[in-house]
Amino acid sequence: MDEIFAKDSDIENISAIWRMAFSDSDEYINLFLDNLYSSQNTIVSRECGVVVSMAFLIPAQLVVNGRPYSAYYLYAAATHPNYRQKGHMGKVINSAKEVAKKRGIDFIVLVPAEEYLFDYYAKFGFETKFNKKTVRFTRSQLQAQATEPDLSEAFNLNVFETRQASFGFGCFLNWSESVLNYAMKEHTYCSGSIAFTSDGYAMYNVGKDTVYVKEMCTLSDPAELFKMLLLEDEGEYYTFNLPSFSKINSDNQSVEPVGMSVPITEAAKDAQKILNNAWIGITLG
Repeated sequence: MDEIFAKDSDIENISAIWRMAFSDSDEYINLFLDNLYSSQNTIVSRECGVVVSMAFLIPAQLVVNGRPYSAYYLYAAATHPNYRQKGHMGKVINSAKEVAKKRGIDFIVLVPAEEYLFDYYAKFGFETKFNKKTVRFTRSQLQAQATEPDLSEAFNLNVFETRQASFGFGCFLNWSESVLNYAMKEHTYCSGSIAFTSDGYAMYNVGKDTVYVKEMCTLSDPAELFKMLLLEDEGEYYTFNLPSFSKINSDNQSVEPVGMSVPITEAAKDAQKILNNAWIGITLG
């Protein structure tokens, strides 16, 4: 089974496939490789001994109605352009499922990069179980709801604990503290910003006239984070990606599927039946 795992000598090929598939810089790729790469969590398919397809397995938990299950997040699945349509990605996915089964991992979770890939992953048993609600406000609408924030403990906020407490009894993908720290580092590397209050945070990017909130967690009224986001003077519009179970609503909102899961263990197969409208939120890439 070792041939399905990456070797140190494969790093150059893995980086090249990533670069061609996603057009990311070497600096960005190395940021991941230096922080989260593990050869035993990197699944590959080879041709003549050379890696031509790959995906990373990032450890996580999938919380289903408050109960945690072990999970892998399948990340950066890609095949060299010259070797596509030859079944290599199918081998990677099936190998990932076998590895998860052997290790007793309950679920594999992923986010399709393109809409057509939902049908592709469904062939391997993945089901669409993760949604996001997109809520849009004008600046004046957000101002009408904002209140002055408590910043007394903002610099001491534990993002990991806040995220767990905020989503705790719903259905969501729960990252480890180390992966969450990396995700926030990656977010800031990609020109993202993070607003903090004493009991919440918002990860966001600023566009030409719109502030895009990737994830927002708070243990109290979100109005304090609204006020922090309004400090971005360029923002005339505010778009929030939120769990479908969020109580934040507007006259301009929509819900769409974003992620899929496949159960590996018998316990996970039972949990999959009640897993609906789950939240991923922070993803890599």
